[in-house]
Amino acid sequence: MRRDSARILLFWPGSIGAASGNFGVPQLVTMATYLRVHTGAEVTIIDLACEAALGPIDLPKLFLGPNGTGYDVVGFSCYASYDFLKIDAIARVARAVLPRAAIVVGGYHPSARPADFLDNDAPFDAVIIGEGEKTLVQIVEMVQSGERPQKQIFPSNPIADLNDLPPTDWTYLSRYLPILPKVASQVQIYLSRGCPFDCAFCMERAKREVSWRAFTVERALDEVRRLSEFVNLQNLTVYIADALFGMRASFRRAFLEGLAASNIKAKKWWLLIRVDLMEDDDLTLFRNANCAPGFGLESGDPTLLGIIRKAGRLEDYLDRMRHIAARARELQVPWGANVIVGHPGETESTLHTTAAYLNELFLDPKGTTGFLSVDPFRLYPGSPIDHERLAWQQRFGTRFHRPEWWKDGDQEFLSEWVDPSHSLTYRRRAELTHQLFAPILSAIPKQFVYTGPSRPYFMRAVEHQIQDMSAASRLHMIDRFYAWHRYLGKSARGRSELLRDTEAASLLRDRRRASLKQYAKNTWPNQPTAHDKFFQDPIVQALVHVPRERFVPLDSLLESTRDVAVSQGNWQSTVSAFHAYLAQFQLAHIRAGSHVLDLGSGTGYGTALLSAIVGKEGRVVSMEVDPELVRWAEREVPAAVADLPNSGSVVFLGGDSLSPQCASWAHAALCHSLTVETSPGFHAVVCGFALSCIPPEWVNLLREGGSIVAPVLTGTTQFLTRATRQGDRLVVETFGEVRYVQARHADLTRPGKDLTRLAT
Repeated sequence: MRRDSARILLFWPGSIGAASGNFGVPQLVTMATYLRVHTGAEVTIIDLACEAALGPIDLPKLFLGPNGTGYDVVGFSCYASYDFLKIDAIARVARAVLPRAAIVVGGYHPSARPADFLDNDAPFDAVIIGEGEKTLVQIVEMVQSGERPQKQIFPSNPIADLNDLPPTDWTYLSRYLPILPKVASQVQIYLSRGCPFDCAFCMERAKREVSWRAFTVERALDEVRRLSEFVNLQNLTVYIADALFGMRASFRRAFLEGLAASNIKAKKWWLLIRVDLMEDDDLTLFRNANCAPGFGLESGDPTLLGIIRKAGRLEDYLDRMRHIAARARELQVPWGANVIVGHPGETESTLHTTAAYLNELFLDPKGTTGFLSVDPFRLYPGSPIDHERLAWQQRFGTRFHRPEWWKDGDQEFLSEWVDPSHSLTYRRRAELTHQLFAPILSAIPKQFVYTGPSRPYFMRAVEHQIQDMSAASRLHMIDRFYAWHRYLGKSARGRSELLRDTEAASLLRDRRRASLKQYAKNTWPNQPTAHDKFFQDPIVQALVHVPRERFVPLDSLLESTRDVAVSQGNWQSTVSAFHAYLAQFQLAHIRAGSHVLDLGSGTGYGTALLSAIVGKEGRVVSMEVDPELVRWAEREVPAAVADLPNSGSVVFLGGDSLSPQCASWAHAALCHSLTVETSPGFHAVVCGFALSCIPPEWVNLLREGGSIVAPVLTGTTQFLTRATRQGDRLVVETFGEVRYVQARHADLTRPGKDLTRLAT
C-alpha cells in the first residue's frame, strides 16, 4: 500500500448531552486535517445527525463510501457514555461491511473505560485514550505498512503545543452546509484544551492530560476567521467549546479584544469560564466582543461546594457570583449558570440553601441578565467520584443504583439514578428539585432584562429549562424509576415506595384528567359546555381520582394515565381503557346506591371504580378466576378508595364467573354484605371478558330491571351488549364494536354455544 493511499472515515454518532445540538464536530475536523498533513491519507467525516437531515440513512452504504470501495481505517468518536451502545451497534455494521478495516474508537468514554470496547466479540481493534491526533497517525501508518492493531489500548499522547496543529480545514463538512439551518442554530469551535481543576463529578481527567493549553491569541483569532469563511456566522451562535476558556488572563483579554476589533460577526459568542477567574474588566471585554460567559456554579451551598471540590477562591466564590451578576446587569452582558442537584453528599438542607441563594441571584427586583440551568447529578465514568465510589458510599451513604448505566439501554434515567446521601433518596431529590427550583426558573422570563439582539437565544434556553421541570418530564422519569424496580425484581419494594409517593400520585391524577379531557374534546369538539357536564359525571370523577397505577405492572405507570388498555403481562388479562369503563358503566346505569357484580375483575381497577361510584349505600361483589389477581385486588382496592369519600363496600370472590355456582356465590356475597338472608339481586352485572352469548341463567343474578353489560362475539367481532331483565327473560340490545380479552375456557368463546348446557 502506498503511503498516500489510505482511506480514513471519522464517524460522529450524533451525541446527546453537552455535544448535541451543535454543528461542527471540530474535534474530528482537527483530526482529519492533522491526518492528511502527516500521512497523506484521504479522510471523510460522517456526522450521523446531519446525515439524518439529508434523508434515510443506509449504514452499509456509508461504510462503503461514495466509490463503493470502503475504508482502511474507521475511527468512531464515542464522546459520551450515552453513545456507548449506539457506537457498538454501528461499529458491528462497519465490521460486517469492512472485515479488513482497522476499527478504532476514542473519546471520553473509551478513555475512561477502554475495556468496554475490547471484549472478544467486540468490533473494535483499538481504543485511543485521550487526544487522538498523534495516535491516529500511528495507526494509519501501521495500516499503510500492512499491519492492523489487535485489540490494543493506545495510551494518551497529547499535543503539547496546540500551535503545532495545522490550520483547521472546515471543508471536510462541506457536504452538510446546505442543511445546517435544519440541524443547528449554533456552531462550535475549540481554542484550548485541558482543565487542571479537580471537580468531583467531571470526566475531564479521563483524558489523562489536563494541563491547560491554548492557541496563541493570533492563532485563535485565525481559527475563528477560518470558521467564519466556511460558514456565515451572522445568524448563528458560536459556542467556544473549551473545557475551560481563558484560564490565563493575558490570553482571555487579548483574545476578547481581538475578537471585538475584528470584522468577524456572529449572532452571539458563548463559552464556559469559572466565575472565580472573572474580574470586572473582563465583563466589559465580553460585552465589547458580543460574548456571553457561562459559569459552572454547581451549588449555592458553601459546604457542598467543598464536597464537590470546587477548588479556587471558595471563601468568596458565591459572593463573587453575586457581584458578577450585578455588574453584568449594569453592562447588559448576558450570562448563564449551571447548578447540579443531587451531587453525592447533597441533603435537603443543602438543596434549600442553594435554592435560597439562586432565588436571591436571579430574582433580584432590579432584574437579571442571567439564565439558569438545573441538572441532576449524573455518574460519569472516569470522574473522581467514579474512581472513589466506595469512599462516597461510606462517607455520605451515597447509593449508585446502576454504576455501569451505559450498558443497560436506559441511559437517560439510569445515569442519574443515585441516592445522594443517607437522608436524601433519588425520588425525594427529584421531588425537591421541582418544588424548590421550578418557581425560580418560571420567574426568570419576567426578570430577564437583557435587551440585546440575541435575547431570543437566551430566552429559548430559559424555556427549555422550564420544560425540563414540566409535569410530562417529571412523570417520564417517575415512570422509569418504578419500571426499573420491576426489571430488577424489586416490585414489592417499588410498590411500597409508590404508596408513599405523593408527587407521583398527584402527577398521575393530573395526567388521567388530561387524557379524559382529550376524550371529551374528541367526542364533543365544538361543545365546551358538554365538557363541563362530562366531568360532573360520577363515573368520570371516579376515573380521575381512583389511582389506576395501583392495578397495573410497575413498568406501566405512564401508560396507565392514557386512554388505552394496559396489559397485565404474564396474565391473560388487561386493565381496560378509560372509555371502556365509561361506556360499560353508563350502559349499566350504575350510580350511587347500586349493587353491582364485577365479573372477571382482574387486578380490581374496575371494582375500585365501582366502589367509588356506588358509595356507602351501594355494594360491589368482585369475582376473578385467577387467585393471584384476586389477592392483588384484595390488597389494592381498599387502599385505592380509602381516601375517597363515601366509597362502597366490596366483597371479593375467587372463582369462575361462568361456573354453575356463580349466581349462588354472588347472591350469597351480596346478602352477606347487606347482612340479610335474601336479596332481590344486582342492579347491574358488568363483565370484563368476551363471551359467545350471555348465559340465560345469569337472569337470576339480576333484580327486575337490572342489566348485564358484556362484550359478546358475533362471528369474530365483539359488540358491547346489554341484557336487561324483564320478568324471567333478558331483553338484549347491541351497541358499538369493542375488543376485550376472551373467556379463558375455549368452549365458552365458540360462537353460538349453548352455555346453559355446558355448565355440567
